[in-house]
Amino acid sequence: METIKEYMKLMRLPNVLLIASVQMMIYFFVLRPVLSQYTLEPAMPVADFYLLVLSIAFISAGGYVINDYFDMRIDELNKPLTRVVGRTLTKRQAMVCYQVVSAIGMLLGTLLCFKTHSFTYFFVYVMFLGLLWFYSSSYKRQFVLGNFIVAFLMAMVPFIVGLFELRYMTVVYEPSDDGNFIAYLVLSWTGAFAAVAFLWTFVYEVVKDMDTEKGDRELECHTFAVVWGFERTKILLYACLVVALTVCAYFVLCLSPLEGSLGWRYFLCAIVVTSGYFVYSLAKANSRMDYRFTASLAKAILFLSMAFAFIVYYECQV
Repeated sequence: METIKEYMKLMRLPNVLLIASVQMMIYFFVLRPVLSQYTLEPAMPVADFYLLVLSIAFISAGGYVINDYFDMRIDELNKPLTRVVGRTLTKRQAMVCYQVVSAIGMLLGTLLCFKTHSFTYFFVYVMFLGLLWFYSSSYKRQFVLGNFIVAFLMAMVPFIVGLFELRYMTVVYEPSDDGNFIAYLVLSWTGAFAAVAFLWTFVYEVVKDMDTEKGDRELECHTFAVVWGFERTKILLYACLVVALTVCAYFVLCLSPLEGSLGWRYFLCAIVVTSGYFVYSLAKANSRMDYRFTASLAKAILFLSMAFAFIVYYECQV
């Protein structure tokens, strides 16, 4: 039982569940209600959607495993008492775990691509797998690139739901102007959530690197905290925060059917208020514990932004 717990810890089960929940919110609380306004249902069947969720969940779990595999020396410095690889599980066990869960994810993804008659989407899965491997082995040590890749991969979590919906639409519906409009609608909504996920994930990753600066510096990882120092990195984060809030406000303003005030109230009370606390926490942070707490606030804002899907669902019902 203890070994199973260690494997669950290695695969970051809470984070994997968060990724799965984001995709379910996009499908059930954004795409379905938005399309229902035009008397349509998603072309992607629910069973195939769950296949998509499972495939991304397993590949994400594999990404967390391989990241810890390559980070063993860094984790020895940053978290010697809580690390898994090299303490409770061997590197060989971690590699076998990575191979198994990644293979399951690719198998499910391949099945989904076969059902949609799309080899192109199969290469999207290959891209996910490759980016996760090369990020963990080398890209994360390069300036900016590592943060960008993680943010991009998180942005793809909601967006790939829209991509597969479009693929199913081409299988189910004949090409038409109405079909083009629905495709635009799907891409607009999933793209909006993807853009927001990218920005908040980038903020989270930069703050997280401030927490792990000691180990990163020791092993010559070129993070913002290492290259720029803490004060300049904080200025960057303030700028990113302004951009993220502006993008969120733009989507709340421009995307229908958010014509009521509930969307704005949620944006101001949940996202803006939490962002204000994030700024306060970041400004006074001067220890690893402070930066860890600030990073958790960034993750909370990311989840609150994705939970805006519930507002979309409500607005579509009234």
